[in-house]
Amino acid sequence: MSYYDTAPDPRPEVELVRFGRLLRDRGVNVGAGQVVSYAKAAACLDPAAVEDLYWAGRITLVNRAADLAVYDAAFDHFFIGTESGPPPPRLAVAAAGGDTSGLEEVSLGGGYQEIGVLEAGDDDLPSAGGPRASSAEILRTKNFDQWTEDEFRRLARLLPDLRPPQRRSRRTRPSSRGPGIDLRSSVRGSLRYGGDLIRLRRRRRVERPRPVVLIVDVSGSMAGFSRALVQFSYGMSRASRRVEVFCFGTRLTRLTDAMRVRDPDSALDEAAERVVDWDGGTRIGESLGAYVTRWGNYRFNRGAVVIICSDGLERGEPKQLARAMRRLSRQTHAVVWVNPLAGDPKFQPLARGLVAALPYVDRLIAGHNVISLEELAKSVAALDRPL
Repeated sequence: MSYYDTAPDPRPEVELVRFGRLLRDRGVNVGAGQVVSYAKAAACLDPAAVEDLYWAGRITLVNRAADLAVYDAAFDHFFIGTESGPPPPRLAVAAAGGDTSGLEEVSLGGGYQEIGVLEAGDDDLPSAGGPRASSAEILRTKNFDQWTEDEFRRLARLLPDLRPPQRRSRRTRPSSRGPGIDLRSSVRGSLRYGGDLIRLRRRRRVERPRPVVLIVDVSGSMAGFSRALVQFSYGMSRASRRVEVFCFGTRLTRLTDAMRVRDPDSALDEAAERVVDWDGGTRIGESLGAYVTRWGNYRFNRGAVVIICSDGLERGEPKQLARAMRRLSRQTHAVVWVNPLAGDPKFQPLARGLVAALPYVDRLIAGHNVISLEELAKSVAALDRPL
């Protein structure tokens, strides 16, 4: 049995060693010291940030530009699984200098073909980052309801860096240029100079992450977008411990514990098991009413930013939704509504649920592709400033 057929080892460092072995089998010259450096770098990264894991391996494991395409294909095969079937066959590439006696084998993801002698610096060499960059750019503008299963596996690498909004705490700390004067510390320091107040000590207020609550609509009308929005919620949960995640169709389900799982695939699988009404009906008003009734007086809403991801296609009573949104707007710092339908240039907020909710919404953002999620991340991060 080859190591491709073995079950994944629960220890992450063992998996990184297996990835280094895969690179060597594909013709990349990877030393043991480079694998150790990769393991040390990966230990400092968030396991959900696949893009960081990719660049850490590219820096530590790749020594030649000719191996970049091999590394890209191996990374996609090992960590993302975008290659189907067995590892692609290797290509025979003549070493630079015209000596064909010592052929170096590399895998470029295609069938076996014989390539002539490639001089160093040949302009005909394909750029390793070109296809990857162009495909990533296409996915950034592609609507989520048109994505394939393999493309969704790459979403974690395309999501923007998520930073929760900050708020100023009542607590202060010493600072060289703080706006407030620390009188006690200043008087204590003046004792060195016979009581003369030579230097004023200063303090500034501490910034802490503001609570964030994500409520994602997973009903049938959101089938093409709910998975991407749940993955966005997972990334936000990994960025801050003060993030709560809920899903709703016909009922409200709390998914915060499921989003704490370190492996993103396992987190999504557990979330799908907990939500019994996934791709079902829609009752936005009833679900939000249950949220504000049960969790509204709890610590979640106090000073929080609530992100509601829904198309607003309400099947219940719009007045019930309006009452829930009114209470929610009073309990929280800001309410952001993410509507994938808003990505259509012809979009107009005419849905009954959206019409009832809009008077209590601070920002309306489209969530139909990666670019719109980047805009959402920037808007949420900017909410540390007063509205």
